[in-house]
Amino acid sequence: MLDIFKILSIKRRKSHIGDVGDSNEVVDNDDQSSIGNPVSPTDSSAAMTGISDSNNHALELKSSATQSPSKYRSERNVSGLLLLPQELFDNITSYLTHANIICLALVNKELMTRFLHSCKVLELLSPDEPSYKALNAFIKKADGSKTKIRGSLLSLLDYDLLDLVYCYKCKKLHDPFLTFKDRAFAPKKAARCTDWSIEHHMPSRATRKLLRTITKRRIHGEEYRHLLQQVNNTQTSYQKGFMVQCSLRIRYREDDLILRRQQVVSSIDKSLLTLWLFGQILRDPPSYNVSSVALPKVHSMCNHQSWNGIYAQMVQQWVEPFCTADHTDETEVQHLPSCFSSDPFDVSKQDGHMIYERLKWLSSGAKQNPMDVPMLLGNVLGCDKCTTDFSIDLVLLPEPFGWGFVLTSWIDVGKIDFCKKWDSHRDARPCREIKRDYVYGDICEKFEDIASRHDHRPRVSEINIERMHNYGWSARVMSGKEKYVNWSSGHACNPATGQIEDPDPLGEADY
Repeated sequence: MLDIFKILSIKRRKSHIGDVGDSNEVVDNDDQSSIGNPVSPTDSSAAMTGISDSNNHALELKSSATQSPSKYRSERNVSGLLLLPQELFDNITSYLTHANIICLALVNKELMTRFLHSCKVLELLSPDEPSYKALNAFIKKADGSKTKIRGSLLSLLDYDLLDLVYCYKCKKLHDPFLTFKDRAFAPKKAARCTDWSIEHHMPSRATRKLLRTITKRRIHGEEYRHLLQQVNNTQTSYQKGFMVQCSLRIRYREDDLILRRQQVVSSIDKSLLTLWLFGQILRDPPSYNVSSVALPKVHSMCNHQSWNGIYAQMVQQWVEPFCTADHTDETEVQHLPSCFSSDPFDVSKQDGHMIYERLKWLSSGAKQNPMDVPMLLGNVLGCDKCTTDFSIDLVLLPEPFGWGFVLTSWIDVGKIDFCKKWDSHRDARPCREIKRDYVYGDICEKFEDIASRHDHRPRVSEINIERMHNYGWSARVMSGKEKYVNWSSGHACNPATGQIEDPDPLGEADY
């Protein structure tokens, strides 16, 4: 078998020795596989060879191979591999890796036909498609350009190499920590392979490379906990009175990987103006003109919805009664900073206000909320087009902040990248959407280990509370110093290895 495979691979290599081409010809999309959606390595053998097919399907393939042997062989120099019955061929090739299978399939049309039914098992192609259409679709995906053959092989080989990832920006296999390294230690690092914009709801490309490595190691039964901890990170920034702390936490629940992004937004000055400005922070993209106020940015909940689209009316209920401007002649009310006073005014101390009642209930520890508070505040909602749950709630914070808003997203990315759950979080397209029958809190419940979404109460960890103090900054503010001095803090990263040297701790339940 190995001798046959070597001969076929050598022929393929000789006939396509110049297929590498210019790497710039490939579309710049690091989330798009060259051949479609690879299958999880745990069930690659059965899926790639069709062993999981029913007995009737196997008999049908055997019958067709027996009746038309010329379909899989030439008149002269017929390889013994092509003379095997389909089920025996499937059994032998089940021991091959992803890269070997794709190399073998690209040798000639006969071997390509042998593997066509594997594409149907993987749902890359429709089972009822005519064979010629299925063949054309597979060749188009695997051989669309000179560099796509190389990309296909490397992306599949990626699943068999536990400590390397194929980068769709660098067009090569490399260490997953390479994108975090300083350029002095990685001079050939591609400038584009590091990150998405801060507003994107998914983690950065560099973090997604770690997720890919973690998943592969877990599937192969190798140690992965030290990498899992590297995903956990917290960034805290303070600018002109506004503090935003964004933390990313990762957990496995059964075979699904779930991410929780928690964003704490608070202002050191409690006034009606800052309450209105919080509503402007939720807008994505900003559709206002506040040139004199630099507002922080937050990650969106997902590709399909925005914080402002869901919660704009709730924020309006908070601030509308306090507007001091006259909008009677306006057909559509557009508030400006001048509409609200910047004098000290804390709504959390105003009896009857929605924020006051919510904080009162959260601090009481009561199981049920007896107050007539609209369900949007603190309720866990979900997107019906991707696997995301989200919530806006309140949390008590140390001085000088007092309290703040918590924007939380729970993202279920599935078993491995390019699965249906992961695809639903790529750039929004109708073909990538996933229909959720129950969209209220099931992902949150799994991550937080709670019986009901109504039991969820946001918490800020002790280590993140300490980060808000910023080495004694909070004490100096309360004494009247450094109130508007901008600062930011994050993790220490080794520039040579790219690894976080002080990652957030994980619990046993996270693995």
